[in-house]
Amino acid sequence: MRALLAVSLIALLAPAANATPIRVDFTVSLSQALGSVPGTSYANGGGYLVFDTDLAIPAQGGQFGFQNTSLPTLDLSFDWLGQHFDSSSGALTNVTFDPSGNLFAWEIDNVLPDLCGFRCVQWGTSDFTLLAFGGGSGAALLTQSGSVGLAIGNVSWTRGQIEAVPEPGTLVLMALGIAGLLIGRRKLLRN
Repeated sequence: MRALLAVSLIALLAPAANATPIRVDFTVSLSQALGSVPGTSYANGGGYLVFDTDLAIPAQGGQFGFQNTSLPTLDLSFDWLGQHFDSSSGALTNVTFDPSGNLFAWEIDNVLPDLCGFRCVQWGTSDFTLLAFGGGSGAALLTQSGSVGLAIGNVSWTRGQIEAVPEPGTLVLMALGIAGLLIGRRKLLRN
């Protein structure tokens, strides 16, 4: 009984771990088209992505990810030229931080690695690659099934704000602590 109360008290007093995901907001504007313009409109587009570097294994020099494997992406939404991509059709494939820990570059690609790998846009398929560089700039390539053309776009991006979220394990540990205290109190009241 005392052990249960002690464990419950420790669980309640344990500091909460916080995951701090990183959000990037971006816009894409059409700068050039080769062949027929893919998509259904000439509208500018944009989107966002959310990721957590704690879920990825770092490579060297502040880089996360490899061009042949996607990184765990918490959320992704991207619209351009009438096409929509999300975390089921697009993937974060590369993230780089500068020596100060600031986000420097990132890349998202369509999930078609079996065709030619990431960073390889296939004509005649619904495919895209978006490369973002330091300074908030970048480039995008987009193709569409049934269209023999390539859209080239300019990308501008900023790091968005996200609130820290308690880890699910912390919430479970806290719930167990409260349950332990309630059970202990109930047993004390019976005696």
